[in-house]
Amino acid sequence: MRERGLEFKVGLMLIAAAAVFVGFVFVLGNWSLSSGYTVYVDYDYSGNLQPGAPVKVAGMKVGKIEDVSFLGGKLDPATGRRVYVRVEAWIEDRARDSIRSDAEFFINTAGVLGEQYLEIVPGRDWDRPPVAPGATLVGRNPPRTDLVLARLYDVLDSLSQVLTEDKDVIKNLLRNSADAVATADALLKDNREQLGKLIASSSSLADQATVTLTKLNRSLDERALARTLADADALLVSGKGAIERVTPEAVALLTDARRVTGIITVERVDRAIGVADKAADAVGKAGGLIDNVDGLVTDLRAGKGTAGALLVKDDVYVDVRELLRDLKRNPWKFFWKE
Repeated sequence: MRERGLEFKVGLMLIAAAAVFVGFVFVLGNWSLSSGYTVYVDYDYSGNLQPGAPVKVAGMKVGKIEDVSFLGGKLDPATGRRVYVRVEAWIEDRARDSIRSDAEFFINTAGVLGEQYLEIVPGRDWDRPPVAPGATLVGRNPPRTDLVLARLYDVLDSLSQVLTEDKDVIKNLLRNSADAVATADALLKDNREQLGKLIASSSSLADQATVTLTKLNRSLDERALARTLADADALLVSGKGAIERVTPEAVALLTDARRVTGIITVERVDRAIGVADKAADAVGKAGGLIDNVDGLVTDLRAGKGTAGALLVKDDVYVDVRELLRDLKRNPWKFFWKE
């Protein structure tokens, strides 16, 4: 009888231990008896998100992370974009209607140093259906504190280097700024009365402008405004008629200009330029010839040379005339000299 009681106690203890073990496995393994569906969320950086991490909607746990896959920037043919990290999230069916098409997927942290989990902002687009099972979505990348600290360190290092190397420049800048502020303060104190008068004059000018605008507004009654609009309309009508009358002539002028530009070709322009160059050369040569003739006439008038002496000096002309008469009388002198 005692042996049976002992065996019963041992068996009961084993059953209790097995039940506790199964309970621990069920709790620690995040097992759920609820039905659900799977969605995929793509990230460029997933932080420290691990499989088994909870999935929360509005702060309530509704699922868990099944897998975190590294794809390394491969092109996904289904979505047409490159994916670095793909998170497989299992979500209970009770949260299906809450996750709308404009839902956002964040990687959040439980506390300051707690584990990371997937936080889903449900969205407010109730006109379109919710996220379908098996859908591939794009999540918001978590903030990288390590990268922020690294960049902040670079900024602080650069700032420290500037303060160390250019401390004299900074001192001079601060000193000059203080001098400028002191000068401006002294200037304001010395010219306090002038500044007061300037402000008062500005206020008076503003009041006068207000009065003038008020009078102008009163003078513009509805009849004057109507006449002004009528005159403007008549002016526009006249301008339209003038444009309509000028338009055919302008079109004809443009047509003639197009024809003229069609006649003027590159070859003809080159030929005209060549003819102009030749004409310029001819004009230059003619100018030189005229200069030579002018110089010759000038020399003749000045009595230079034989021809000039004949034209200017009478005695030379008389001698030549007597020589010709003597040769006519005595032709033998051409061949015989005395």
